[in-house]
Amino acid sequence: MQAFEICARDIMVTRLTTLAPEDDVLDGIDRLLENSISGAPVIDCERRFLGTFSEKSCIIALSVFSEERERRCDETFEHICAGDIMTRSLFTVSPDADAFAAIQLLLEKQVSGLPVINCRGEFLGIFSEHAAMRVVIDLAWHQISDAPVSAWMDHDQKRIINETTTLEEIRRQFSETHYRRLPVVNDGRLVGQISRRDVLRSELDHLVGCYEISPGSLRMPEVAPLVRREQWQVQNFMNAAAATITEDTDLLTMTQKFHRSSGRRFPVVTDGRLVGQVSRRDVLSAVRHMFPEVEPIRQPLYLSATESVFASVLG
Repeated sequence: MQAFEICARDIMVTRLTTLAPEDDVLDGIDRLLENSISGAPVIDCERRFLGTFSEKSCIIALSVFSEERERRCDETFEHICAGDIMTRSLFTVSPDADAFAAIQLLLEKQVSGLPVINCRGEFLGIFSEHAAMRVVIDLAWHQISDAPVSAWMDHDQKRIINETTTLEEIRRQFSETHYRRLPVVNDGRLVGQISRRDVLRSELDHLVGCYEISPGSLRMPEVAPLVRREQWQVQNFMNAAAATITEDTDLLTMTQKFHRSSGRRFPVVTDGRLVGQVSRRDVLSAVRHMFPEVEPIRQPLYLSATESVFASVLG
């Protein structure tokens, strides 16, 4: 079977973590973190697809809760900055690394993005699964065989934050933009990264600690008793307009849809009911055999919290 003759039914995942529309927001956040996923389909008792509850949905819900706290002068939360919650150990790539080798690294390490840095550790951009979709499209249409990471990476410098950036500002950036990760930069050099998941985990941990509630039975009313329970249900924060695909959607069409959107996965829906899901990673895995033969990245530059010198550079 040729790669682009593959359809969604051939690669979709059918065993999924799902949520019900009436589930509590904090329970939904807990489920995403527990299963290490960035989103879950929301379905009713008959498996009718209603929408997607994503990390961005969670960020927006927590922003609403934060505004409620501030309005009621709740000082329970301590001041948290990027330096307190950032991930300090990261796989990174050089701008000169081969794009196909970088995609292989994304798949091998099961990460959705790689910071791009030069030999001085200076942050240049991000090579992500989204960028990889562009590579696959050009592979299909133009049969490209040689392209460095620098040709495909996202150069957007607006996503950069520093170690003193507050959690409130980080949450605001995530809620108002398509960013999934924010590089933490000190004097031009990458020192860490914060993802949406880092924010969710930090906020949930503080909710549990500050309000002395059990992580296994989280309920928003326990931490916000002055609002109605129905306001904090998953259905009020899910994306009811989330894009879907059918079992017959072909691989190239899926790749193009991923390139045009910020979504990491598409629910597969038949007659209104959820039957599976396809992620960017599923697509990349399906076309992996089409990649040109390239030298694998054997020693990816690994940014560690204890490293002060970037001695190894990918070429």
